[in-house]
Amino acid sequence: RGQTLAIVGPSGIGKSTLLYTLAGMLHPHSGSVRIDGKEISRLTRTEVSNVLTLTAEDAHVFETTVLENIRVARGDVSEEDATELLGRVGLSQWLSELPQGINTMLGENAANISGGERRRLLMARALASRADFLLLDEPGEHLDGETADRLIRDLLALGGDRTVILVTHRLTPLDVADRVVVLSEKDGETVVTAAGTHEELMATVPEYRWSTRRES
Repeated sequence: RGQTLAIVGPSGIGKSTLLYTLAGMLHPHSGSVRIDGKEISRLTRTEVSNVLTLTAEDAHVFETTVLENIRVARGDVSEEDATELLGRVGLSQWLSELPQGINTMLGENAANISGGERRRLLMARALASRADFLLLDEPGEHLDGETADRLIRDLLALGGDRTVILVTHRLTPLDVADRVVVLSEKDGETVVTAAGTHEELMATVPEYRWSTRRES
């Protein structure tokens, strides 16, 4: 607990499937996923949400105020709390430029905010939850490389005493993760082929090193 874990691998290998299984939204075909000794897929969603929150790649931004979008995670978030959360994810300047601040209405499908701002708003919502485990699915997807790397580094630094499990195809920002797990295909099955720190994988896994350098 309290560490940051990144799960990486090629598209279609099952990274998101693994994340949804860890969240108890998919039942494992074999083996088990337990949280506090309990099989997570057998818990109610209310029980799971008390300890774990999952932010999917396509998580919805609602056509309401900035504040109410954050309150999706926890209804008692105050304006001051929401402002502080937005600051933690790097949206202080964005918030200061909004016509009505925290009470500014967002358009349908968040059409009036950029992709990077939308992603950071979703992360502020995740942080508003009191859950101990934050599961994040491809937070840098559809962003340019520099923006994605900056966001992922920020997220990996935000956990505090909470556990962050993050699925991503970007490798460059994982130098700040405590541990990285690499998924690959072997004999038609998805398996863990390497695990360690970013530095360890750069030194020992040629494919990982090549992919990281290619991003640069």
